[in-house]
Amino acid sequence: MTSTVRTFWRARLLRIFPGLVACIATVSFVFAPLSALATGRRYAFYDAVLFFLSNLSAGAPGVALRGIPGSLDGLPDPGAWNGPLWTLFWELVCYALAGTVLGVLRPELARVALLVPFLVGSAFVFTLDMGWGPVRTPPDWPLVPLLTFLAGSLTYLYRDRISASQVAVGACAVGVIAIGGAGLVPSLIHIPLCVLLLASSLYLPLASVGSRFDISYGVYIYGWPVQQVLASMGLHTAVPPLFFAAVSLLLVFPVAWLSCRYVEMPARGWFRRWKDPRRAPQLA
Repeated sequence: MTSTVRTFWRARLLRIFPGLVACIATVSFVFAPLSALATGRRYAFYDAVLFFLSNLSAGAPGVALRGIPGSLDGLPDPGAWNGPLWTLFWELVCYALAGTVLGVLRPELARVALLVPFLVGSAFVFTLDMGWGPVRTPPDWPLVPLLTFLAGSLTYLYRDRISASQVAVGACAVGVIAIGGAGLVPSLIHIPLCVLLLASSLYLPLASVGSRFDISYGVYIYGWPVQQVLASMGLHTAVPPLFFAAVSLLLVFPVAWLSCRYVEMPARGWFRRWKDPRRAPQLA
């Protein structure tokens, strides 16, 4: 909204790719070989290099490899060292859509330009939720995440028309529960959930969380690999799922902090210095 399309893209790419490159390098040449060595599974450096190079495409369909053969044999998902990476490609598609629309059109027209595909896509997914669709959708079907992204964009663009009162927060919470109970999450959850999360943050004492070190991206890209390392050690069969999830979170938090502090923040600092040396962040 406040920058050119070129500046927007430069900032987005620097936000995504430095952390991504560090993550897939860590998975390929640290996590995978160490876990294979500890458990006796197979690890081939050539396969790891292919995994690394292919995932520089940000999980592009038909390009990115999901796993390193043999390194996760016997696990519930032996073919994926970093399952969520496929969504990064579609996130870039979303940035292309929203960035182009906002860069070309005035805000009033941009609202409509993003609202129309959101409504059409939601209507189509609703037919599938109701069982009227001709085919079942695969788990990595991109339309539902695209609708979620558009919902966030629309919530921002229509923020002057969306109430953030406690009544509105309560209504959205009820709506989210009702939609979940009705089994219509893929088609109808996006706007109510987005408004609920954003509006409720005004009332919860969480404003300082992530204000200096935003580890959300690190949790996103390292969460699955950390869980696969734990699973390769057999933890998933030794403890209840909730305990496994808690341990995974506790271990991924410091990894995500390291990514934020020593990879993501320096990359964004370089961008700010490139634009204006006076705006460079001071990293304590």
